Amino acid sequence: MKTRIIDKFNLDSRAKILLYVSLIASFAIGLLGPIYAIFVEEIGGSILDAGIAYAIFSIFTGILIISFGSTKFFARNTKKIVVIGYFILALGNLGYLLVKSPIHLFIVQVVLGIAIGILEPAWDSIYAARLSEKQECKRWSLWSGSTYFLVGLAAIFGGFIASTFSFKILFLIMGALSLISAIISISILKRTDKKEEKAK
Repeated sequence: MKTRIIDKFNLDSRAKILLYVSLIASFAIGLLGPIYAIFVEEIGGSILDAGIAYAIFSIFTGILIISFGSTKFFARNTKKIVVIGYFILALGNLGYLLVKSPIHLFIVQVVLGIAIGILEPAWDSIYAARLSEKQECKRWSLWSGSTYFLVGLAAIFGGFIASTFSFKILFLIMGALSLISAIISISILKRTDKKEEKAK
């Protein structure tokens, strides 16, 4: 059913895989979203610490998107940067397993900020490359709507997993899903490169 809906948007193979990879990663991140403050309290943090952690993540992400995304290195290596970004994201999500204090949490937010900061502009440039205005609108609406839907589901699952099992299990699942995203991105980007070489 989902595949049929996605097929209506006429995505090429590269965009389709990037969409799936992004949705898997978004689901992983969304697992912690609604219970983030509870985790901060469990490690001895306060509401202020939660705010500082989010600020660190946002600031690092913003700085990298602006500075790194405008470099020649970025323009020449977007595919590799996508893969690297997903691996760093997995590292950050698994890093939650080692968090025992707010300081540890701040370090993890730096790692996650770096991951999203390099991943987002690279992913965006590939996903919507060479499209008409109408195609671009359809493609982004598919990504945005699907992401919100899955993040909503993730919020329910994340709360259930943390309350029924533990945050440790939750972070293992988040890390595993992020690794799956990275691995899938490697295979599709390599496969696409080969097709492009043949076309040349």
